[in-house]
Amino acid sequence: MRTLMISTCGTSLLTNNADAATRSLLNQVANRTLASVSGEELERLTSRIAECRERLAAADLLQGRALSAELNGVFGYYDDRPLGHPADRHVLLHTDTLLGEETAGLLHGCLIRFGLSTTLQTFPGLRTDTLLNFQESVVSLIGWCQEELPGYRASGFRIVFNLTGGFKSIQGWMQTLGMIHADEIVYIFESANELLRIPRLPVAFEVGTKQVLRNHLPFFRRLATSHAVPWSAELRDIPEAFFVRMDDEVGFSPWGKLVWEQGRADLYGEQLLDPPSRRLRFSDRFRRAAAALAHDRLVILNERIDDLTRYLATGENLRRLDFKPLRGNPLPNSTHEFDAWADQAAWRGFAHFDGNVLVLDDLGVGLH
Repeated sequence: MRTLMISTCGTSLLTNNADAATRSLLNQVANRTLASVSGEELERLTSRIAECRERLAAADLLQGRALSAELNGVFGYYDDRPLGHPADRHVLLHTDTLLGEETAGLLHGCLIRFGLSTTLQTFPGLRTDTLLNFQESVVSLIGWCQEELPGYRASGFRIVFNLTGGFKSIQGWMQTLGMIHADEIVYIFESANELLRIPRLPVAFEVGTKQVLRNHLPFFRRLATSHAVPWSAELRDIPEAFFVRMDDEVGFSPWGKLVWEQGRADLYGEQLLDPPSRRLRFSDRFRRAAAALAHDRLVILNERIDDLTRYLATGENLRRLDFKPLRGNPLPNSTHEFDAWADQAAWRGFAHFDGNVLVLDDLGVGLH
């Protein structure tokens, strides 16, 4: 079975064997981006990065394990034989900082040298200089996991979270996400080379938590289709753990985003939900077509309606939505179409504009 391994990245490659002055500098700039580093600091950092690059390029596998916690976890997972796994995929999750980017880049080159297909992943604000920026980046991380990882599992990949490296602030969330999305979480035990494996455990959210989503579903849908929504009296009835307040607006908290991503499918699969925007309207014909759908198709259809809501508000036309004008005049009244789903005969939704309101006319097999 192929493996998708997501490794959290810290800066152990730069801090290991560094002298006291260099280690102090690395700690001082740990949360900074390139733009906030002084010329003198950058010169010293560049020298240290070049030194680590040279040392890593000359290292064999065992030496690489000693130089980097992340490599220690990756190579330990393969029992020091990574070359026999060209079909595996590796993602290095690093902070949105100068040191995070540089360290991940060095590790990327090393893993490629040892035959492992590797990509880099970060999110804006994934650093710990401000709590709000960090929370927003974790919300993005949770969404990325929900969007990307189920597809890998469906394609036959075993998903592994390698948490040997990285910072405590992100590891706490990765441990939680690992219990939901990963087949296995791995660490290197203490300072040894022995791999500690934690298998996937069943995770179920409390009934009361899902009831909060059900009772306030329109609010959570609005929140999911926008970056933030205005503060309202309705929020007094929702536990504060679900959202973060920013002046007169609120956005998902990391916990709220996690609960939403895990709980919405049950609600979305029950029925065609009311439009989350006044700029959307359903025809009777569209409602009848939706009423005949199975649970899994209803989930997808309600998700596409969320995508349409986002498109109408922001102009963002997601690839999975592909909202566009119809060619010619194949259907009476309908002028536009969007993708409902790509499998099972690739159904489309058909619509037209009534002023600034998009009316969903029908749902069925695509016309091409």
